[in-house]
Amino acid sequence: MTLELPVAARDPLQSEGLSNKYQVIHTTDVIDIMTEHDFIVTQVHSMKPRVRDPRIVEHFIRLRHKDLSNEINGTIPEVLVVNSNDGSTSLRMDAALFRLICGNGLIVKSADIYSSRLRHVDVTEESVIQESQKVIAAAQLAAQRIEKFQRKILTGNRMYDFALDANEIALKIVGSNMRAGDLLNARREEDSGGELWKVLNRVQENLVKGGITYRTKKGRRMTSRGITGATPLVQINERLWQLAEEYL
Repeated sequence: MTLELPVAARDPLQSEGLSNKYQVIHTTDVIDIMTEHDFIVTQVHSMKPRVRDPRIVEHFIRLRHKDLSNEINGTIPEVLVVNSNDGSTSLRMDAALFRLICGNGLIVKSADIYSSRLRHVDVTEESVIQESQKVIAAAQLAAQRIEKFQRKILTGNRMYDFALDANEIALKIVGSNMRAGDLLNARREEDSGGELWKVLNRVQENLVKGGITYRTKKGRRMTSRGITGATPLVQINERLWQLAEEYL
């Protein structure tokens, strides 16, 4: 799969306040290192430009290792790489899971699941490979943790509580305010049921993909929009994973 990196990833700028001696790490260099070590790019997404300079953006790239493409509990472990093109933020790597049944990606955020932060000055070929291997191993562990989510059965009231909590997350991040019942609707028969894993995926997919018809408090008929911005997409996925762990 060949994916075009955003211009910001290929044309870095120097952040204000950084010494001219500070080496800004190009995202393309990081990806080149990882692909040379058998990682495959699966998604590229630019985050919202900063107001002070629209050329300066963060971007994320999802990658999976070619030797770890077998599914684990219906998901494929991946690494999420987040970087800025001006050196103002650390190079970040987080565990991610690609769910085969719906082509949706979950981003894992948990206190005991490893994530990496490297200052640009500390980025070397060796450090990139070492950290990416740690993160992909963390993604594998997260995929195994799905079994706990599958074993946890939520009652009707608890499912509703989960959807209410998820709606609060979405309200804070993107301003969407949906009915809990709509978030619990299954888009496919395989996602029906009270397993925490299925509830998480129903809610996540309904929030991320949108397309749900509902009425506002004033009675106006609306259709929810999908989440396309990279920053809220990352934030909502991370918070939903944390929320699911709170329900174990």
